Amino acid sequence: MFNKKILIIGSFPHLNKPQTFGGTTVLMQNFAEYLNIQDAKNFKIITANKFSFKGAFVLNFIYLFFKLFFKIPFYNKIMINAASNGAFLISPIIFLLSKVFRKKFIFRMFGGNLVELIQSKNKVLVWFFFQTVLKSDLIFVETKQVLKYVSNFNTNVFWFPNVRCVNQKLKAPNDFKKRFVFISHIKKTKGVGEIIKVFKSLDKTYNVDLFGPVKDNVLHNISLTNNVNYKGTLKPNEVIKTLNNYDVLLLPTYHEGEGYPGIIVESFSQGIPVVSTVWKAIPELVDEYSGILVAPRSVKELKSAVLHFNKYNYKQFSSNAKKKFNYFNSEIVNKKIITIINKL
Repeated sequence: MFNKKILIIGSFPHLNKPQTFGGTTVLMQNFAEYLNIQDAKNFKIITANKFSFKGAFVLNFIYLFFKLFFKIPFYNKIMINAASNGAFLISPIIFLLSKVFRKKFIFRMFGGNLVELIQSKNKVLVWFFFQTVLKSDLIFVETKQVLKYVSNFNTNVFWFPNVRCVNQKLKAPNDFKKRFVFISHIKKTKGVGEIIKVFKSLDKTYNVDLFGPVKDNVLHNISLTNNVNYKGTLKPNEVIKTLNNYDVLLLPTYHEGEGYPGIIVESFSQGIPVVSTVWKAIPELVDEYSGILVAPRSVKELKSAVLHFNKYNYKQFSSNAKKKFNYFNSEIVNKKIITIINKL
């Protein structure tokens, strides 16, 4: 599939360590699995988080550059897949190394908060980032907002959104049963408090279940009610199966690091509409046909969105959500990405 050999750097989830599962590692695993199926012989992966214990950054740094130094002569292109720290601390160095060895350099940025990171980072790091990474031979970014920004500095920039596989039977649109679900980190900035307030004001025919690791004291500050239940943390392979027990996903987030939340893409893959917020790049994901967007922190608008779904409009919302997933189907997107890389 690749027309020239490529060396790929990224972080992966460790199966027995739930804390290593996140948006960036799951996406990296998705890309690697696709490549293994399509073209296992023309690429090599270097794991950027080989060691996952606390404080392992230095050891991972040493491991990464040791492997890179011995592998780079045998590959034509270098692709790094990075989030914030990798983008500003590691990617510039690998960029320079690729130029020393006269290799093409490809940079992929996870998340939708690049502009905010540039505004908050040390000025020296930002300058170094602009002089190296933003001059990459090819750049992939997750959101269209970031795409527009980076295009001011580099013309070889492309959209590489959050994607998911179609690997389980689609949930059939059914009668609306007022079953809502939240699957993400349990924290204030994900809108958990607003969800609880809304459902405390609704009758008992409405139910919402909350899944995810608890990251702050929002559950303690706002007591749960009979129609709001905390169900614990899901394993990655349990998410799709769990989603299929519900009608609508709730994610009224105002989290600063939000890009394209993977749980929204997974919901669309099963034809499950979404209630989320006009926040960051989320309006690029959710539209008036596949769900409902509300103002961040607005209990009133969130309640109105919950009440908007009924037995008459639900099947159409569900059908539209499934159609929206085509933009984030890993089979379709990854194939396009490989075509772009080969043109480099």
